[in-house]
Amino acid sequence: MLSPVLLLALSNMLFFALHITTIGSFPRPLSREEELDCLKRMKEGDPEAKSKLIEHNLRLVAHIIKKG
Repeated sequence: MLSPVLLLALSNMLFFALHITTIGSFPRPLSREEELDCLKRMKEGDPEAKSKLIEHNLRLVAHIIKKG
């Protein structure tokens, strides 16, 4: 089990890494139509659609990490 201090440090490092890797800001969220299109393409095996969904949800991931 990780200590609370270590867990906090790891979550802060992950938040920082996510923020830095996207050139200082997160990509804007996808519109409903864009997200549905990506989900459809991802089901069909399009790896770029999967990457796009992940990248455009980094803001949510960082928010969850920061709150945790």
